[in-house]
Amino acid sequence: MTDTPAPNGRRSRRDVAGAVSAQFSQALGSFLLQVLAARLLGDEGFAVFAVLFGLVVLGTAVVSGFVGDSLTVLDRTAAAVRRGLQWWLVAISVVLGITAVVGLGGSQYLSWRDSLLFALAGVAFVVEDTLRRMLMASMRFWSIVLVDLASLVGSVGVIAVAGVVGDVTLAHFLGGLLVGQLLATVVGVALLPRADRWWARGVRPERALVFEYGKWRAMQVSVRPAMLAVMRVVVVAGVGRAAYGQLEAARLFVAPAMLAVNGASSYLFASFARTKEHATRALLAQADRGVLALAVVSLAAGVVAAALAPSLGVAVVGDEFDLDRWSVFGWSVYAAATAAATPYGVLAAVRGRQSVTLVARLGDAVLALVAVAVAVGVGWATSTIPYALGVFALAGGLVIRQTMVSDIARGRVP
Repeated sequence: MTDTPAPNGRRSRRDVAGAVSAQFSQALGSFLLQVLAARLLGDEGFAVFAVLFGLVVLGTAVVSGFVGDSLTVLDRTAAAVRRGLQWWLVAISVVLGITAVVGLGGSQYLSWRDSLLFALAGVAFVVEDTLRRMLMASMRFWSIVLVDLASLVGSVGVIAVAGVVGDVTLAHFLGGLLVGQLLATVVGVALLPRADRWWARGVRPERALVFEYGKWRAMQVSVRPAMLAVMRVVVVAGVGRAAYGQLEAARLFVAPAMLAVNGASSYLFASFARTKEHATRALLAQADRGVLALAVVSLAAGVVAAALAPSLGVAVVGDEFDLDRWSVFGWSVYAAATAAATPYGVLAAVRGRQSVTLVARLGDAVLALVAVAVAVGVGWATSTIPYALGVFALAGGLVIRQTMVSDIARGRVP
């Protein structure tokens, strides 16, 4: 089936809508799984699941940056490049899986059976995410929605069956995650463009080329998930699990809106990668407009979420949590800051300035963690934490933008 060409403005709006919808469909699946975990596993089970899901997010960020961004920017139609991308996908996935089994099982955080199940689910997750990135690179955002729906149906289906048969355990959630990702992978392969639906063979893989680009992006996109993981440790150590649980519940309440807004940033990355011939100055102006729109939408969503928190909080996260409006709005501010900073980072990456983005991201992450430690140390309310994270995330984005302006003025980028 061939799409009828649409005017550029109309096509652009349709692509943006698809990118936002794709991000929202992924957010919906994550959100529902976490809500089900909170309601079915109890406080301790939910805490374990939250930590594991955070590890999945971090592992996915590594693979998404190393392989996903590389396949968006590099010429994946070249057999050697494609084989290099596939080689790194397999290698990193295997390493992450083995690390998960040894680390979680050896530390007795999970049983060996659950550790193996988690590792398989994690590997399936990063493979499925790579297929999402291939669809994204082809601007097939609405196909991604179908992939995410398949994942949701598979995961929730396993949990629902377990609930009918007996008590739902952590193993059922991990099994549901595995089944959902496998089903989504099958759907994703079927929806790929024919040109992308092949396995490279018979050529030497361009491992070095993929590594050269992917290592920067993997480090860049892993900084924020890693920072959030450390932040959780700092807050739990300083104020205890109960106070952190309330803050995490506030984040969960606004998570769909946070991830949906970031969908537009995903569109910008694919768009920038496909318009390499355009002047950086023009793309920077496009990024500025995108930043303004993302910030306004994020903050507006935060106001609505904060207003609805008292009435909808129990329905969403359960009656064990008393959602604080300032915490809810704070996570929306953080979402606005990260969504505003991301377009500058992806533009710098596409223009070959990965090191600039990495340094800025590391800087804002370290300063944010210091601010969180100070806030915890002096006894400030936990609701101040997402605001501190947001301030430094925005500062990092503005540093990247100013660097790009300087590069344009000095002729370092086209």
